[in-house]
Amino acid sequence: MNQIAKSLLAAGLLLALGVFCYPFRTSAQGLEVSGGYSHVTGDLGLNGYNLGAAWFFSSSMAIAAQYDSGYNNARIGEFEFTSVGAIAAKSHIQDFLIGPRFYVLQHRYKRLSPFGQIQLGVSHLHSQIQEGPTPTAANSDTAFAWMLGGGADYQLAPHWSARGDLGLLRTHFANAGQSRLRVGISVTYSFGSR
Repeated sequence: MNQIAKSLLAAGLLLALGVFCYPFRTSAQGLEVSGGYSHVTGDLGLNGYNLGAAWFFSSSMAIAAQYDSGYNNARIGEFEFTSVGAIAAKSHIQDFLIGPRFYVLQHRYKRLSPFGQIQLGVSHLHSQIQEGPTPTAANSDTAFAWMLGGGADYQLAPHWSARGDLGLLRTHFANAGQSRLRVGISVTYSFGSR
């Protein structure tokens, strides 16, 4: 992990600790948790899950942290019964991102709350090529990542919402930049009103 990624991770953890130890709130009234499905493009497309938490400072601003984990197991080629045999490519990406989330036009629509967000953190990618039963080549990298995007929450019940979000995830594996599209669908639970 390079020095920038370590510094950002440490800053994010300190910020999260400060948010969760906010002295004026002694309960979880500003806390929200979420979980659901995510898809990240690149590396033949990776499908997986996301987990998140957010702390609301006001009804229109929160600090949000999220963890994504995506997998892909794909076969390369059509001829499995040749002298080369079956070739499989396996990839696993993990992202930990934290940053501000801003809700806009929240009072115009009663149940729909659009938002924009900027998040910084780290990503880890592990890839391997497997020919037959044993891996033939594998590599992994952890690097700085950022995401710029937005989405909307749709209130289902007083504490429950459905969330859809879309973002540009920028990773920096192998000292080069990669642009990926990230799509998420999740369910959120808020411990109190915003």
